[in-house]
Amino acid sequence: MSNLDDIVATAEKLASGDLRARTGIEDDGSVTGRLAAAIDSLADGFLAHRRHIEQLTRQHRRSLRAHHILSASNRALLRSADEASELQEVTRLIVEVGNYPFTWIGYAEHDEKQTIRPMAHHGMPGNHLYETELTWADRDGGMGVAGTAIRSGNPVLIRDAPNDPRMAPWHAHAKTYGLTSVLGLPLYFGNQVSGVLVVWAAEPDAFDKEEIKLLMETVDDLTFSIETMRARVHQREVEEAFRHVSHQKALILESAAEGIYVVDALGVINFVNPAANTMLGYAPNELLGRNAHDAVHYALPNGDPYPRESCPISAATAVGATVQRVQDTFWRKDGTAVQVEVSSTPIFEDEILHGAVIMVTDISERARYMAQLERKSNFDDLTGLPNRNLLNDRLAQAIDRARQGKSMLAILVINLNHFRNIIDSLGHSTGDLVLQAVGKTLHALEGETDTLARTGGDEFVWVIEVEQEEQAAVAARGALEALAQAMLIGEREVFLTASIGIGIFPRDGEDIDTLLKNATTAMHRAKKTEDHRFSFYATEMNARSLERLDLENALRRALENDELMLYYQPQLSLHTGEIYGAEALLRWQHPQRGMVSPAEFIPIAEASGIIVPLGDWVLRTACRQNKAWQNAGLRNICVAVNMSARQLDAQDIAGLAASVLQESGLDPAYLELELTESMIMSDPDAFIEATRKLKDMGIFLSVDDFGTGYSSLNYLKRFSIDRLKIDQSFVRDITYDPNAAAITMAIIALAKSLKMLTIAEGVETTAQLNFLKNRGCDEMQGYYFSRPIPAREFESLLAKEHKLVFPETHHKPQNTILLVDDEPSILSALKRLLRREGYTILTAESGMEGLNLLAGNEVGVVISDARMTPTNGPDFLAKVREMYPDTIRIILSGYTDLQAITEAVNRSEIYKFLTKPWDDEHLLQTIHTAFRHHENQRQKSKN
Repeated sequence: MSNLDDIVATAEKLASGDLRARTGIEDDGSVTGRLAAAIDSLADGFLAHRRHIEQLTRQHRRSLRAHHILSASNRALLRSADEASELQEVTRLIVEVGNYPFTWIGYAEHDEKQTIRPMAHHGMPGNHLYETELTWADRDGGMGVAGTAIRSGNPVLIRDAPNDPRMAPWHAHAKTYGLTSVLGLPLYFGNQVSGVLVVWAAEPDAFDKEEIKLLMETVDDLTFSIETMRARVHQREVEEAFRHVSHQKALILESAAEGIYVVDALGVINFVNPAANTMLGYAPNELLGRNAHDAVHYALPNGDPYPRESCPISAATAVGATVQRVQDTFWRKDGTAVQVEVSSTPIFEDEILHGAVIMVTDISERARYMAQLERKSNFDDLTGLPNRNLLNDRLAQAIDRARQGKSMLAILVINLNHFRNIIDSLGHSTGDLVLQAVGKTLHALEGETDTLARTGGDEFVWVIEVEQEEQAAVAARGALEALAQAMLIGEREVFLTASIGIGIFPRDGEDIDTLLKNATTAMHRAKKTEDHRFSFYATEMNARSLERLDLENALRRALENDELMLYYQPQLSLHTGEIYGAEALLRWQHPQRGMVSPAEFIPIAEASGIIVPLGDWVLRTACRQNKAWQNAGLRNICVAVNMSARQLDAQDIAGLAASVLQESGLDPAYLELELTESMIMSDPDAFIEATRKLKDMGIFLSVDDFGTGYSSLNYLKRFSIDRLKIDQSFVRDITYDPNAAAITMAIIALAKSLKMLTIAEGVETTAQLNFLKNRGCDEMQGYYFSRPIPAREFESLLAKEHKLVFPETHHKPQNTILLVDDEPSILSALKRLLRREGYTILTAESGMEGLNLLAGNEVGVVISDARMTPTNGPDFLAKVREMYPDTIRIILSGYTDLQAITEAVNRSEIYKFLTKPWDDEHLLQTIHTAFRHHENQRQKSKN
């Protein structure tokens, strides 16, 4: 029964609140043993729970006292009269409200010893603060919470201060007064730590995270209050200093002829003399109390807002810098601008910045005079055009741009023929009117980047940035035609002719003097010709120009003489292989020259403007032809017509399309208009409106040669485009140039994301076709299926329902291997070995052939020889890695250029390196492992 008595006694103790009572009976498996164990276990739980409650209670008390400190200190800070009383009051509240035994505040001095100067303390006697060398230096004495908090800028807590070596100077003091844990909190003034608050506690577990957070808020409130108080004191001192300015100094400022105003350190005006008020249009005292920048300097010379933080005068005033005679624009009260010269001198007293004295001089008359001189030195008085001085400057800039961009410039020297006769017969005043009229006529022909100058007498110089030399000839003919028109001078009609010499940079000279000299020489040569027209400095260009002119004239007659025709190139679906459309391409059968290449006559048509009527003819002819095919019972297709930028500029393209469709009777759904990137980006907002009208009619729209120009994706998504056309320059290199392949895949991905179709032009090989089809391209056109053909041949294709036959490809990359070696015997040996293992084997004798096979076949592993020509193995496999990253690459080499092989391995271009002759078993095992690795990569890609 004694065990039961012990159990009962223990239960009674537990019931009375003694949670440390235990039965002391072991659990021997008996009923009493198990009962005793259960009671002991229950007591353990009760005790743990009570300790947890006690811990939470202590945390709550600490948090509560920190809250009380924060609240009380905020009230006290509102009532404090000065900084010292604020510091003392906060230390008092921490001790009396927070129940901490001791706290003190110190400021960090920047003396040699990096001293901490005690500013306030409360609680236990503070004599130790003044007997101990307090420092925040990184050495003995400065390693405690105060020094570390100042150096680090973060709170520092030590829980066993009487024994912690970092608090050695305080050990005796802590033990004497029963202090255990200590917290150091940094005091931030602005962005700099300037002091510390130290709080001591008797409990070792004082200062949990919540308590530290609340004490930091108290510190932040304290420093904010002190900073505000300091600012108020400083403001009062500044105002007092200005009030003490002597009467004599005030008289000097009042009587000065220059405008003078005085600002404080914040830029607020507190003195303005009469001259400044008069200059700026303000009454006396009207500017006082206003920020100077906001009142008179708030806008740039062009009227745009001028932020105060961007103004160098305001910035100099704020930091006490001197400003010497800066020319600027101030603004009068009525909103008019005044040109001024400004100087600013800072005001310091006891090395403290109090503001600045600003002196302002009205230089409007001087500025107008200087502007007139500037204009006279750069512009011709009579015509208003740039003169020789400005011409030289702009020509130098144009040469620099052309040299950097590796482009060309055309310099046209234009001289009026027989101008002396006009002066002799009609007088100098009429001659001046003629020159003004010539200037206006030529100025109307200028492009945005051109420069037209009058260099003296009857001579003008026109500088043009050109891409081709023929553009200079077009500009010269345009100038001659414009000058040949009758000019009405007063009541008289005056007829002029001119001679033009053309110099081309860099061919005819690489500096200003040489170019102008040679262009002038060409001009004199032109004067000696019968028609006094124009001449290039390079004589061979004159022949080319004449030939171009003859071709232009013949092209104008070609429309009338029925020499033009349309060829059609089929466009096919890469999903079904069927012909869905055709691109209409202009051809010219010249009666003497035969078939003229479009590359030869289209640029001439563009430059001369003939492209507009040509384009109209193409559109009408293509629509009529398509409607004729439909009427003949052939399948409905869409005919694509290229549009010129000149057509869009010259006419309402939507109105033209509507008229042509009505005339031909063709459904708009069977017309596609092809536009270039440069065309749609020249005026994207206008183009958005034009495409909207065309789409409302039901016309199909595509972007030709996509990727060769510049498109803003932000605009592209807003255009009503149906198809992107991949330029043939990418398609040509697509199977062996990683960059061309990447661009093509990016265009396809972009089109899909924008819900557009893609068509590749210039497809000529099976490898190109396979690559495009496997990458998701929708359509193709090119010589692989058909060259451009006359309408009758195209009609035959439609009638016979010719389709694109897709080549067979392998679709089991898990067992397809590509062997690339320029030695047929090596390929045969490898094929014999691998065929027994059930692999599908493809072979190539060059890197180019290998890349073509990869374009049309899904290959798991590539084995390449290292020393092939012209492309060696590492270079070939580097391209494979870029274009087919999942394909595993193995190199087989009979020589040991370890450096090249190692570099390739390090760049992850090669998976394994094997030597010739190889070990059959090792080779088969390597290939087996490579296929397993390939399958793992494919699975990762899917996931």
